Amino acid sequence: MKLTNKSKQFLSFFTNNKYIHHIKNTPATNNILLKLYYDIVNANKYLQSVKKNTSLYHYDITKIQNSLDITKPKNFNYNSFPEVIREHIDELSFSEISYNFSLFGRSCKVIFVVEDPNIELKIRTYNNYVDSIIMWLYILNLYSPKQCANSLVIYFYFTSLEKKLPDSNIHILDEKHVNTAFTTTCPKDSEIVIFRHEEWFKVFIHETFHNFALDFSDMNNNDCHNYLLGLFKVNSFVNSYEAYTEFWAEIINALFCSFYSLKDKNGEKSAIKNEKEFLSNAEFFINFERCYSLFQLVKVLDFMGLSYEDLYLNKQESSVLRKTLYKEKTNVLAYYVIKTVMMNNYPSFLSWCDKNNLSLIAFKKTIANQKKFCEFIGKNYKTASMLENIDNTELFLEHLKKNKNSAVMNERMKRVLLTNLRMTICELG
Repeated sequence: MKLTNKSKQFLSFFTNNKYIHHIKNTPATNNILLKLYYDIVNANKYLQSVKKNTSLYHYDITKIQNSLDITKPKNFNYNSFPEVIREHIDELSFSEISYNFSLFGRSCKVIFVVEDPNIELKIRTYNNYVDSIIMWLYILNLYSPKQCANSLVIYFYFTSLEKKLPDSNIHILDEKHVNTAFTTTCPKDSEIVIFRHEEWFKVFIHETFHNFALDFSDMNNNDCHNYLLGLFKVNSFVNSYEAYTEFWAEIINALFCSFYSLKDKNGEKSAIKNEKEFLSNAEFFINFERCYSLFQLVKVLDFMGLSYEDLYLNKQESSVLRKTLYKEKTNVLAYYVIKTVMMNNYPSFLSWCDKNNLSLIAFKKTIANQKKFCEFIGKNYKTASMLENIDNTELFLEHLKKNKNSAVMNERMKRVLLTNLRMTICELG
C-alpha cells in the first residue's frame, strides 16, 4: 500500500506551514520503535512466505441489487450504525467482496462493501488491503490473549462519508461526526464493523485493540475517570482507554506508513540495513501526527467556543464557559484532548508503556497501572511544551481562518482543513 493523495496533500501543507518544533527521537525512543519495526518485518516475511507456498485466502464477489443483498453484522443490530451512515450504505452500495482465511487457529473473514460497481477491476488493491490486515493480525497474535476472537468477521463498509464538523455549534459532536467503527471486548466469536473508507486501516488497528483486549476497556475505570475530570472539568464520558487505544493506533499506523515507504522493503537489502531509513520515516510521520493532533484539538475546542485553558483553569470565566459550551455525545475528550497530551510527549509515553505494561502495547490491567496511566496525563497536560504548542497552534488556526487568498493553498483545501474531524494525516490506500 501507499499514502493516499489526500494524505500527501495534508503532509505537503503541514510541511510548508510548521508552527511547532518537531521532536528529535532519542536512542531510547528509536529502540522502542525498532521493536515494532521488526514485528512488521517479521509479519511481512510470514505473509510473503505463506503466499509463495500456498493460497492464503480466496475471495468472492457479489453484485448488490438492493439493500437486502448487503451482508450485515450478526452480533450487532443494524440500528447500531448512525442513521445517516445506515441510509448511505443502503442507497449507495454496489459491490461486495469477501475474503476467507485461517490464521494461527483463528477463522477470519473480511468483507468489503463498496460504492464501486466494478470492484473486479480493483482486485489487486483489495488483495493489498487484506495483506496489510493479515500482517497486523500476525502482530496482534504476539501480544493478545489467545482466547479472544477464535472466529473473527471484519465488515468494511467503505462509505465516502467523511468525519466533519457540523455547520453550526448548536449541534453537539456525535457519532456521525466523530466515529468510524464499533466492536466489543474479547468475545470468542468476534465482529468488527468499520463504516467509512476514510482512515480505514488506522481505525481497524484501533478496533482490534478493543477486540483483542489490549486496552483496559474491560476494567472498572471510575477512579481514573474521576481523576481526569479533576483535571479537565467538563461534562464528558472520559473513557480514557479510548485515548490509550487511539494513541497506539496512530503510532502503529504511522509505523506501517514508514515501512511501506521504504525503498527496498521486499528487496535484497536486509532488515538491519533498512533500520536507519525506517527510523527517519517514523520520526517524520509521527511528528506530523503530533502536529495534526494539536491542530485538531484546538479546532474542535474552537468550534465549541473554547480554548484549551478553559478546560482546566479555576477562574470563574473559564468555569462558566466550559459548563455552558463544552458538549459531547461521543468520546471527544478522549480522542482529541487526552490522546493529544500523550502524542505531544510521545517519547515519554512510549517509554512509559515499555516500562509499565506486560508487553509494549498490551496494557497491564491492574488498578495501580491504571492509576499510573492517569497520573501520566496529570503530569503532562500543562507542561511548558504542551502549553507553548497549544498557543502556537491557536495562533496558526486563527491565521488560517482569516487568510482568504493564501498563495500556499486553495479555498477547497482550506475548507477541508477547517472542517474535517479525521484523527490522522498518514493514511494508507
